[in-house]
Amino acid sequence: MYWVSTQHTPVAADELTNFEHTYGITLPIPYASFLTQYGPGTYCGLLVIERPDPQLLQSYADYELWTHNDNCPITAQQLGECVFIGSSIDGDFLAVHPQVEGLLWLPRHSEVITMKPLDVQAPFIDTLEHILRDEFGRIEPFPRYFEPVSLDRVATFLQFNPPETAEAYGSANPNDQALQVAPASIQVLAQRFKQHFDSNLWIENEHICLAFLQSLGGYVRFNYAYGREVAIIYESKAIALHDEVLSFLQKEHCQVVE
Repeated sequence: MYWVSTQHTPVAADELTNFEHTYGITLPIPYASFLTQYGPGTYCGLLVIERPDPQLLQSYADYELWTHNDNCPITAQQLGECVFIGSSIDGDFLAVHPQVEGLLWLPRHSEVITMKPLDVQAPFIDTLEHILRDEFGRIEPFPRYFEPVSLDRVATFLQFNPPETAEAYGSANPNDQALQVAPASIQVLAQRFKQHFDSNLWIENEHICLAFLQSLGGYVRFNYAYGREVAIIYESKAIALHDEVLSFLQKEHCQVVE
């Protein structure tokens, strides 16, 4: 698994033990082991693993967002007793309850709470992989990556504005020369970036392209789905490399979004 940044904040085992004693719950061993090794962060850009929070779901207990019938693994009262441990980028919640085995999945766009199997003998990543397949459909076999939580990580957002072909190149320029002048699409822009910078990990599909640079402490994201959005995710200590990347993108018709 690729680490987006070497700066991470593992959770001390004593902190988790004290939490268990305070709130009368035994946290899943694979989850606790994950926190002590990796710390909080985002797995593959889809699942966010958090420190345990006993209060977050209490505020949702009175809103009747989910159906609590005979098929529901928890009652309405138990919802407020759940300990929040993670979420998805879509706003789904992952939680545990002292009297329920396994993980609770509280979806944002459904009223049905479901259980996620948890193998206490297997790494927590195996459980995350199951959730990815179950909730996000077929997940193509791209390299897995983990983005640790970092207060030092910032972002610069840009908009790719390729000039009109006729305006940029003139009718006298053949197509092959035109491509040397300005990228015709965000996909072409990403390939130029790949040629110019040595990335440590490259993930690309029809929707998105992520160019990870360890020295940046982050990555450059090309949003293929929208065709215009580019983002530089970096740690402030890597400002020199950020400026180099920014200069390259600006020369390739990207403008900073204020």
